[in-house]
Amino acid sequence: MRNHIVLTLGRSGSNTLCDMLNQSAEVLNYGEVLGHWTKMRKLKNKVPFLWRSDEAFLQWILTSRLLRGAANAERNLRKRREGKPGEVKRLGAVHTIGVKEFSLNFERYGISERILHRPGMKVIALVRRNVVDRMVSNARLGATGVVKVGEGDDRGSRGLTIDPAQIAGLLRAIETENASLEALIERLPDAAKYVIRYEELYRDEATRAGIMHDAFAFLGVTPIHPQTRMRKIITQPITEVIENFDDCLAAVRGTHHEDLLRAAAHGQEGRQDGGQEGAG
Repeated sequence: MRNHIVLTLGRSGSNTLCDMLNQSAEVLNYGEVLGHWTKMRKLKNKVPFLWRSDEAFLQWILTSRLLRGAANAERNLRKRREGKPGEVKRLGAVHTIGVKEFSLNFERYGISERILHRPGMKVIALVRRNVVDRMVSNARLGATGVVKVGEGDDRGSRGLTIDPAQIAGLLRAIETENASLEALIERLPDAAKYVIRYEELYRDEATRAGIMHDAFAFLGVTPIHPQTRMRKIITQPITEVIENFDDCLAAVRGTHHEDLLRAAAHGQEGRQDGGQEGAG
């Protein structure tokens, strides 16, 4: 059985990506497993003596036949209850088992990069390089608790007020996280990684279909055309999302953060290096 890891950061579209990957009968991705809110972490907390470290725990998750069978059985039961029998998976058809994890958790839980460099490991790196958008999405999550929305769900449409005294610190935190993820991706062998840019994944249906075709091929499974069952939480202009946008802009005047906010207000890329987004 082959393994893969979706390596990303929070508020980068990974729920959508993993949902699309899991629509393949040949892919089983457990989603997040290290965060304290996940089923896997709660399992580890109940029986901590079974694993020497979080790294050993993650390795077990990726390779355990027992977990594989139990997780797929639980998933199939849930799909049947949801009235989606067509999404039930036959474990014998699955060719790759994986997880989705935030790169920050590798440092937080003392997990070395060795697991990413393991022979045969495939890493799909999902990067959202727009600093302002990620900052706003993080702030929206903190204010509303809304993690993901489907069609017709307007829970993410409310305005947001950000303390102007905190705006520079919030942007710096996102820049630091993005730089750390980019450095980690850079250290991976080219043959073992497939990089997806959030901005490309959400550009349009045709671009997304091409990205997913290549992602499935990269994992060594039959490409399919998955449905996009989630949508972007934030769709309004940044000047409408941040209700006190002018105050925040004034708080960072004269810095490169002012340039990022102004670029975002004009619908341009809010990246820390000021460049244009490349293909994923």
